[in-house]
Amino acid sequence: MGVKYVIVEPDPPGWWARNKATAIVVLAVAAVLYLHGRENGPAADPQPRPTPTPGVSRSATP
Repeated sequence: MGVKYVIVEPDPPGWWARNKATAIVVLAVAAVLYLHGRENGPAADPQPRPTPTPGVSRSATP
């Protein structure tokens, strides 16, 4: 009687299957840091200067 079934070990998971969660977390942290750094730049939404309040102007001559 011959061999009916050959049982073999499955291939080990590839790099992406083993490190998918770590890669996604690292890329997300890098994206957040990049976007946060761009937000705090010197030209990001400059604050307007306060305008002087209007006052009563009187002439010096009577």
